[in-house]
Amino acid sequence: MPTGTVPDRCTQNIVQACRPLETKHLLHLLVLITVLMAPVDAECPIEGCDYVATHAAAAVVAAMLGVHATVHAAVPRAPGTNAKMEQLKLPSIVLAGTGEAWSYFITRWGEYKTGTRLVGTDIVAQLLECCEEELRKDLTRAAGNSLAGSNEKDVLAAMKALAVRAENTMVARVALSNMRQGHEEPIRTFHARIKGQADTCKYEMKCTKAECDQVNDFREEILRNVIARGIADQEIQLDLLGEKNQDMPLKDMIEYIGAKESRKRSSSRLLDPQGADAISSSYRRGETAGHPQQEKSQAGEPEG
Repeated sequence: MPTGTVPDRCTQNIVQACRPLETKHLLHLLVLITVLMAPVDAECPIEGCDYVATHAAAAVVAAMLGVHATVHAAVPRAPGTNAKMEQLKLPSIVLAGTGEAWSYFITRWGEYKTGTRLVGTDIVAQLLECCEEELRKDLTRAAGNSLAGSNEKDVLAAMKALAVRAENTMVARVALSNMRQGHEEPIRTFHARIKGQADTCKYEMKCTKAECDQVNDFREEILRNVIARGIADQEIQLDLLGEKNQDMPLKDMIEYIGAKESRKRSSSRLLDPQGADAISSSYRRGETAGHPQQEKSQAGEPEG
């Protein structure tokens, strides 16, 4: 069995075949062999990818690129790339609205900006598109020209000055204290409603001690009081007021009231006369289906 490798034997055969040739012909042949045996290189067409498939056979190179493409399919979108903005609904803001509406808009705008990965001048351009036509007109008039060249912070400040109607803080707090839960309103909906109102009441207060910059937020405590006073169901209200744990956090209070509301709704369905009749009728139909003679006698038909 030959001891040389396949490439070694191929080289020896080529050398033996080339001995009768002239020098110039030999040079041409060597160039041709070099070109034919050179590996094929193909770069990945995805921008920013440095992968290169290299092989002597073009078919193998194509297969290597196909396998490599599955890597790009599994990689999530890079943080710096923009998503299609039409996939998310652009939030809107109107002229002379409430502080609660402005707070909601700021939340929606932050979500939209993150979801669409806005960068650079696109941020201000999309922010201005959030304005309703009347607000956009007044915004341009107040600025004297377009705000497209301004930064996001300045544009938001200009929008807030026109979009939020001046409100008396004490009036907002009185309105909050007078809010009541609707008769069929779930406690979580009531909580969301009063929380929006509380955001306009400025219950965040800076510590009055010297050299202390801590800001204390009393909204949760205020909301606990509003909920306890505004519960529509008096039975649930009495249960809450008689609860041993009078210092339960706001989240636990919502869960406590929500659980009682759910139990009362379930009980009312069972105790509803129409619901009870429907259950009884279904039971009778099931019983008579197994006793046809009993069904005939109840209908007044003679047996036999």
